[in-house]
Amino acid sequence: MSVNISENKTRKFAHPFFALAIILVIVAIVANFVPSGTYERYTFEGRTVVDPNTFQYVEKENVGISTFFISFYYGFKNASGLMALIFFAGGAFGIVKRIGLLETAIKALAYKLRNTSFYIIAFVLMLAIGTQVAFTSMWELSVVIIPMVVPLALAFGYDAVTGAGIVMLAACAGFGAALTNPLFTAIAHKIAELPIYSGMWYRGISFIIILLICYAYLMRYASKVKADPSKSLLSDIGTKYSSIEVEVVKFTPALIRAGIAFLATFGFLLYGTVNMGFDFPEISASFVAIGLAVGLAYGSRLNEICEMFGEGMKDLFYAGMVMIFARAILYIMEDALIVDTVIEFLSQFVVGHSSMMTGSLLLIMQSIINFLIPSGSGQAAITIPIIVPLADMGGVTRQVACLASQFGDGFSNFMYPTNGALIAILMVAGIPYSKWFKFFAPLFAIIMITSMILVSVGVMIKLGPF
Repeated sequence: MSVNISENKTRKFAHPFFALAIILVIVAIVANFVPSGTYERYTFEGRTVVDPNTFQYVEKENVGISTFFISFYYGFKNASGLMALIFFAGGAFGIVKRIGLLETAIKALAYKLRNTSFYIIAFVLMLAIGTQVAFTSMWELSVVIIPMVVPLALAFGYDAVTGAGIVMLAACAGFGAALTNPLFTAIAHKIAELPIYSGMWYRGISFIIILLICYAYLMRYASKVKADPSKSLLSDIGTKYSSIEVEVVKFTPALIRAGIAFLATFGFLLYGTVNMGFDFPEISASFVAIGLAVGLAYGSRLNEICEMFGEGMKDLFYAGMVMIFARAILYIMEDALIVDTVIEFLSQFVVGHSSMMTGSLLLIMQSIINFLIPSGSGQAAITIPIIVPLADMGGVTRQVACLASQFGDGFSNFMYPTNGALIAILMVAGIPYSKWFKFFAPLFAIIMITSMILVSVGVMIKLGPF
């Protein structure tokens, strides 16, 4: 099924750069009215730490027109490493996506489970989809998977919300508690000077907890619809999908080879980041290797691999390019010496509470920011340099600060209408946003409360390494 997502987003939403461009202009103007200030920083066990007792105002540094325009260059320069990681990840998964590896895996799984209980089918599908997103962060693949799962739900006597919920709630759990998200977690860890993808075990536990909550919530709704179809949120408008039997889908020898190559190379990437200290250069190189290995194993010619790799990079073009704006914003704030002033101001609200309260406040702060800046990579580049010193001052480990930020960004992506990808996916599912909001809002509240508990536990156990 071909879906023109960009066209749908263009009709109703501003360009992805628009919000960040407006913020950049506002920051450039406001920076001239905010007092310049600095903290003293020192190196402790290999990381840079703010001394909270050393803030002082300094001579004002103003932002002129030349600084505003030159910020784009330095934004690009300072974001180049992050952009490379994003583009190479997009290229690798572009090949995996375009040969149909993930799509075939989901179809084959659904066929294998066709004669079992729908509750088991839903759980296995949610576990598979959620795990895929937790490791790849590609929740946008819901666009491809929903047209396969919704008819399956209809065949069992449920509605389109149930079918779409299997995909989207699994993606929500996987993305919000992602184990290896190159678009947020890797960037946040790099900026926070943490080992990239450290603390994976705790995010894995968080993922399972959130996934089970999403599953229970969805099955509760599904049972109501099964007992009384008028309880469906779409009872008044129906659905564009029709009930169909699950088709027989088999892995071709080419897909089997590609699947083995993907598991082997992606497994090496995970091993390298956890045990060999892979940083952005090694991770980027691994993504190139993944794309090449999967393409060759599938039997694609080098020219075809290059085409698919390029198309995959296009898929994440905006995710990468928003880094320019994000880093340009940070450049202006640093040039005007107002980053520390902002930290000092926010510290009055965040610091001074218990460390558990500080962790929860960081989560709420990130959730609010996500409404204004729906790009996870852009958020990480802007907010982590501010959140890390706040965490240091508030007695919260940097790992917990990054976890709270990831939760705040990831889960709210499935709630806010400012996220164009969400609206595009709902269009494919045939679910108006107002209906989705009614369905998801109570679950979002539950997820946020659970996230606060998980963050608080992380504070209690001093989730690290630091």
